[in-house]
Amino acid sequence: MENRRDVCLYFTEEQYSYLLNIAEQCATEGSSGLSKEVILQTLLRLLQRLEVDMTGVKTEDELLKRLEDAVEAEILTDISEMT
Repeated sequence: MENRRDVCLYFTEEQYSYLLNIAEQCATEGSSGLSKEVILQTLLRLLQRLEVDMTGVKTEDELLKRLEDAVEAEILTDISEMT
């Protein structure tokens, strides 16, 4: 098993509610679904796979724009590979 580190994260009420909603949607009858920890770890794994140029990013809005661009580029790449 990988070494793990404890991290304290702070979210807005809206962000935390959204995370809880995702976790609840993953749950099925008789199953607790995915934990908030697993959801966030999976999002980090996705971020690692995207080729995002983080050079010079100074704000949350800049980071969001870079991530949106990287996701869009990935989608366009997938579409072009299908044709």
